[in-house]
Amino acid sequence: MLLINWLYYEKTILSFEDIVFLSGKTGEGKSALIDAMQLVILGRTDNSIFNKSANDKTTRDLMGYLKGKYKDGTFKRDKGMFSSHLCMEFEDEKQNVYCFGIVFDVSGPTRGELEHRYYMMNQPIPEHCFMDGGTVFDIRRMRKLLDSFQDRSCRMFTTHLDYKNYFRQRMLIKDQRFFDVFKMAVAYTPMMNISEFIVKNVCQEEEDLNLEEMQEEIKDYRQMKEQLETVRQKKEQLSLIHEQYTDICREQERLDTLRVEQEAAKYHGMVLEHKEAAAQYEAYTRGYQKLMQQSKETEEQRKLVEKDMEELRDARKDNEADILEQKIQHYVEQQNLLKTDTAAVQQQLIRKGEVLEEQLEQLEEIEDYEALQLEAFDLSAKKLAVRKSIHAAQQLSAFDLEAYLELQTQMQEIEEQIASVRGSLHNTLQEKREELAALRASRQELEAGRKTYPQKLLLLKQELTKRLAQQVGRPVEVCILADLFRIEDESWRNAIEGYIHNQKLNLVVEAEYFMDAYRIYRAIKEEKNIHTYSIVDIAKAKPGKRPDAKTLYDCVHVERKDVAPYVEYLLGRVVCCEEEDTLRSYPVSITSDCMLYSGYAVSHMNPALYQVPFIGSDSIEKQLQETILQIQKSAASCKKLEAITQILQAVHLQQIISDDFIRQLKDGLHKAKDVEALEHKIKELRAAQTPESLQELLVLDQKIEEAKKKKNELYMLQVEQGSRRHRLEDDMKLCNSRIQELQQRLQEAKKPENGIPDSIAAVTAVDAIRRKQKQLEDVLRELNNHMELSKVELITKKTHYNDTFRIALNPNFMCDDYEREYEKHSENVVEAYIDKCALAEQKAYECFQNNFFSAINSKIENVRTQIDRLNRSIRKHKFGRSSYEFVCTCNEDYREYYNLITNKELNGHNLLNTKVYEENEELIHELFDKISSLSSMEDPKKYQELQKEVQMLSRFTTYLKFDILDNGNSLRATIGSSSGGETQTPFYVAVLVSLFSVYDAGNDGLQLAIFDEAFDKMDNERIEECIYLLKSLGFQAIIVTPTDKISNLSKVADATLIATTDEKNGQRVSSVQRWSQKETIAA
Repeated sequence: MLLINWLYYEKTILSFEDIVFLSGKTGEGKSALIDAMQLVILGRTDNSIFNKSANDKTTRDLMGYLKGKYKDGTFKRDKGMFSSHLCMEFEDEKQNVYCFGIVFDVSGPTRGELEHRYYMMNQPIPEHCFMDGGTVFDIRRMRKLLDSFQDRSCRMFTTHLDYKNYFRQRMLIKDQRFFDVFKMAVAYTPMMNISEFIVKNVCQEEEDLNLEEMQEEIKDYRQMKEQLETVRQKKEQLSLIHEQYTDICREQERLDTLRVEQEAAKYHGMVLEHKEAAAQYEAYTRGYQKLMQQSKETEEQRKLVEKDMEELRDARKDNEADILEQKIQHYVEQQNLLKTDTAAVQQQLIRKGEVLEEQLEQLEEIEDYEALQLEAFDLSAKKLAVRKSIHAAQQLSAFDLEAYLELQTQMQEIEEQIASVRGSLHNTLQEKREELAALRASRQELEAGRKTYPQKLLLLKQELTKRLAQQVGRPVEVCILADLFRIEDESWRNAIEGYIHNQKLNLVVEAEYFMDAYRIYRAIKEEKNIHTYSIVDIAKAKPGKRPDAKTLYDCVHVERKDVAPYVEYLLGRVVCCEEEDTLRSYPVSITSDCMLYSGYAVSHMNPALYQVPFIGSDSIEKQLQETILQIQKSAASCKKLEAITQILQAVHLQQIISDDFIRQLKDGLHKAKDVEALEHKIKELRAAQTPESLQELLVLDQKIEEAKKKKNELYMLQVEQGSRRHRLEDDMKLCNSRIQELQQRLQEAKKPENGIPDSIAAVTAVDAIRRKQKQLEDVLRELNNHMELSKVELITKKTHYNDTFRIALNPNFMCDDYEREYEKHSENVVEAYIDKCALAEQKAYECFQNNFFSAINSKIENVRTQIDRLNRSIRKHKFGRSSYEFVCTCNEDYREYYNLITNKELNGHNLLNTKVYEENEELIHELFDKISSLSSMEDPKKYQELQKEVQMLSRFTTYLKFDILDNGNSLRATIGSSSGGETQTPFYVAVLVSLFSVYDAGNDGLQLAIFDEAFDKMDNERIEECIYLLKSLGFQAIIVTPTDKISNLSKVADATLIATTDEKNGQRVSSVQRWSQKETIAA
């Protein structure tokens, strides 16, 4: 075989003995050789034949093979035009040599830019191997070469079919199945499923049915059924519409009759009302005349009573007791007026006293606040004076005005003192609130892990960081000294914090940038108003000689080595004195409680210098604790000041006892004395009245009172008589108007043409005719409402009919479109649709029978035939000690379906007219409904489940059960569980025998078998037995074999070839070598 420009093979010639093993690592080019052979033998160039054995997926395509595609998507041959050749040379038993091959011309990256021709040559592969000085023959050059032989057997083929027919003829193969069986054998892979093997490798039947035609027929039938159902629904709805329309027409006739009765009752009622009104007017006239006589008599009685009362009043005026009583009543009235005024003053005195007492009590609560200075006022004594004023208010005549005026003066003094404190207290409270807000802000910073450094220090640090970075071109670290070391001995913290209270806030920059920082500081000090803080020159800092004792420097740990000299300079000369006796032993020393000895003097450091710790990261926690304590104290102070402020805002002592009130009080005291004087006068007048004059006065008063009562009774009687008279007059007017109105209406009204019905004329009372009118009105209203509802229902039914069937008929009540529609949908229309539906059902079931039952039955019979043919072939050949047989039986799980599908009675008969249909009607309908429901299923999940079930039922393998017998014993139970590949042997034998059966063993034709990885799961012993069977059948075989089996199996092969791929000049190049490594097949 010759390969030129095929994948990574540039030019390779292979020769094959009878039994050849082809091996090599994955990706080394084994499958490329097998696919090249398939391309020549099968006469096909589609991608489906390529490399199917490894993973049953097409991993190569034709353009990939021709251009040499790499895994990264690039190509070995990706520039310019080139040609490729695949040519297989055959030699028959008579030593005749001939070739079959294919030539490709590639001019671009797509198959549209690819041209190829199959050819046959009754000659061996020429020595030039279709190349001329390194140039590969293209199609034109190849055609010229073939024409040069002037032999019909040396030619190109215009179609694949011509090539395949000639190939079979030349190879003496008569069986049309050769190409399918050969392709199946090449791509055969070990499997464990007997059914899958039968379908793919024995009968080549499509497992699934094509249900499209049947589903179309069923769809037509379903549509016809839907149309029939639509016609029935139309007739049903139209019948309801027609019935309701007829009922409404009958109700309209009854409504017209009732309206005639209503008009007659209305006219008769007016006649009766006119008679009743005339009788009522006559009764009102008689009553009015009687009432006028009664009113005249009452007026005469009233005049007599008034005359008697006048005589009694004249007698009372001459009585002495009455004259004195008149004076007494005058004094009493004056006294009551004065008491009202004095009572108002008393209430104000009490109310103001209570308010004063309450405000003084509030002031007592804050009396201890130093800024108020209220102790000198003796608030308790003032409160006692207020209580006395409240008690004295009960008797104004004895009220001590001088004491109350003194109380007013004292309240004014207290008020002036409070007013002088209010302003300063407000300022103090505001300062405390600002202090509390600042402390809370500091707490937030500390809780966030940030020390509360002074703002000016942070501003200086920020400016240095920003400007140094701008000058240097990179970030320069600027640190605060307190962040660069920590205190390890906490007992000396206050001493260290206090001793370097300012230096601990110094800023530290890298030594090389000190002068840059200095210049920046100098430039911004006035602009930013920054003073006090320093920048450390760590390059110059050198500690002095340290004492031979523990110093403050021994109590700290410095994080940065370059900063340590400066810290030692600050703390290294200060000795820590544990005992007071050693304090004077050193120039500078300090105790843990911050007593500092320096310059031959001792002092205690100000606690403010170390109250807020800054040194070390742990100082944050200490600052936080201190800040929390300060917040608590400040919050308590604010709360107290707010309470005092609130009390002072509510106290207004001067406004309570005002000058206006004092004037009112003086006036009230004067009026209280006038009340006492009037009381004395009243007592004197009452003492002057005699018992006889009083008794006479009492008798006269009783008589006058009785006369008043009698006069009132007569007056009320006159009012009642007048009211009755007015009502009668109004009633007479209304009655007269009613009579005039009824006369007018009777003149205008038309008497009913047909007279008054007897049922109406028999009614003689107005109430009775009104009840009759009400009864007629209710019946008419109820009937009319019912008609309106019926019309609405009718329109709704008509609209529903339009919406349901998408018809634009007029739904109005008066339109008769629906009556015409009702007449159109007669029984004959429905019967016609029933006939059409029956015909569609028959066609659907015929198609169901042919495309489902008959199709599956045909596949089952074909499978049985193929298995019988396979078994006959297998019986002629034994595999070692084993004799194999494939068995096909009914799947008992689907026995009912199987019997129905394979029933002979269905052959040539209409399904619906058979006894089979009667016996299996439910089962047939179940199948039919499942298939027909697919096209109308809307629920995606249910559709997938139903589709899966229909696909399963449309596979002939569903109804069959396959098995393999080994010497009469079933292998179904052991398939997939045994090792060594013994369960693969029967499959392999079946494939081999199937391939053998398509060759004509009696002729000297082709007897070639190619297997791609068929022996992967067999042990060595089984492989050897397979090779012996190949030899016994006379096969020439090319077998792709795993590399791990080569060393043990090479003895049963005539040759072993190893495919390899190497890198040459940056490209992959494939070659084939013999396994012995002594002899290599040259490319």
